[in-house]
Formats: sequence, C-alpha cells, structure tokens
Amino acid sequence: MPIGLHHLRYFVAVAEERHVSRAAARLRISQPSLSAQIQYLENKVGVALVQRHSRGVTLTPAGEAFVHHARAALAAADTAIDAARLSAHGQAGSIRVGFIVGTQIEITSGILSLFQECHPRVVVELVEHSFADPSGGLNRDEVDVAFVMPPFQHSALEFLHLFETPRIAVMPSSHPLASRAAISVTELFDDPWVVADTDDVVCRDFWLAMSQRTRPATLGQRTRSLDKFIQLVVSSNTVGLGAAWMQEVFTRPGVTYVPVTDVAPATTALAWNPARTSGLTEHFIGTAREVLAPTC
Repeated sequence: MPIGLHHLRYFVAVAEERHVSRAAARLRISQPSLSAQIQYLENKVGVALVQRHSRGVTLTPAGEAFVHHARAALAAADTAIDAARLSAHGQAGSIRVGFIVGTQIEITSGILSLFQECHPRVVVELVEHSFADPSGGLNRDEVDVAFVMPPFQHSALEFLHLFETPRIAVMPSSHPLASRAAISVTELFDDPWVVADTDDVVCRDFWLAMSQRTRPATLGQRTRSLDKFIQLVVSSNTVGLGAAWMQEVFTRPGVTYVPVTDVAPATTALAWNPARTSGLTEHFIGTAREVLAPTC
C-alpha cells in the first residue's frame, strides 16, 4: 500500500500534538492503530521521523523537513477538493463563451458583467467567430455557450432569445431606392447581393431573403466581417440585409440604410448544447435569464 493522504494527516497530528495518545484522541482512532500507521509511514520513507520518549515524541530533522511538505500536500489536496466542489456548483473553474460578430450588444454585455460579478473565481474565455461558423463554435464543441444570431444549421442546440431588431436594407447612397422611407425586400432582387462567406446554407439563405425569392439570387463578393460588408456595398454597388443597429455603428459616407417592411427581424440569442452542460453552463444560462427577466 502506498503512502496516502491519511498517513500525512496522521503524521501532522502527531507532529502538532507531540504526543501519540493526544493525536489519536484528536483523530478519533486508537493509539495502537495510530502508532502502527506512523511506523508504516517511516518504513515507506526509509528514515525515522519521530523520536519517542516517555513524555511523548519529538520530530527528527527528517521529520521536521517532512512535516512542512506534508502540510503543503494536504493543503493542495484540500484546495483541489474545494475547486472541484465549487466547479460542480458553478462557482469556480472556466467557461468558454463564443460570440458572433454583431452580438456585442447591451444585453450580452450585461450578461457577461453580471456573471463575472457573481462568479469572481470563474475565468470567462471569450472566443470570437465570424460568419463562417454562425454557431459560434458550438457545432464543433469549441465553446460551452455562445451568443449567436439564428437561424443556422445545428443539431439539438437550445436557445434563449435575448433581443430582436428589424432587418434593414444596406445599399449604396447612389442606389435609386436610397431616398425611400421604406421598401419591400423584393425590390432589391434584381441587384447583386453581398453574401456571407459560410458553408451554412440556412444562415446564408436567411440573410439573402431566399424564402421570398422565386429565382436564384445574383451574388456579389463574399464576406466574413461587417466592415468588409460595408466596403463591398460602397465600392461594388451591391446590396444586402443587416440588423438595424448597423445604422448607428456603421454610419459612413456612401452607404444608406432603408427599413424593409416584409422580412423577419434579426434575433440575438444565447445557445448551448443540453447534452454537454455543466454547473458553470447552467449558472451562465441562469444569469442570462436573470438579465432578461425584467423585459419578459
């Protein structure tokens, strides 16, 4: 049998009490059993750790060296146990949070801030994803939760909808429809469209308004970022759909935003895989629900 943590605890008790009988009473074991365990420990270490005498025991030089490391080992073990328990209850550890370009909005920032405030011992690793992976890393099991903009392809993910905003047309300021107060998306179907550079057909078709087309879209260049999207609209006379908040964030010469009357809004959601949740994941979802509650 190798040396175990109980041997270290027994030895530390004897070292602190300087007496086997008192240490045995403290540990609630019999004196003969404790003496046998200390003898076993000395045999395993290969040197005498205590010197026995009529008044009790004193530590040998080897025992003095040993007790210091024994205490450190016991403290490390207790720390490991506490960390495991805290992690199981969502109070410590680390969590990977994916996010898609465009989900950095007030409510998602609020969720992250509140979670960190309530879980100061948890390391939150933010993992940014482009349009190439609209699942924010969940489909490849790269993150624990993700802020996303559905719809997109996935298998059994669950969603908590956080925010909705209208989709608007993004077009060059020189476009014939740029001066209109609002348009139908069908009025843009003769134009070339900027297309999201992704293999996810569900995501790509949503932003191309494919459900309302009767013929294939005319596609312009592809992009994985909103900055490039705007540059392509201005420089190549292409159009596209974006979330309404883009008008505030990307106000630039040469680009115009026009409300669209007949497309579904853009949704920001928290997503996770229910088959791979942990205590931390559940706490993060709970924080999101808490932030969302006043607006429900």
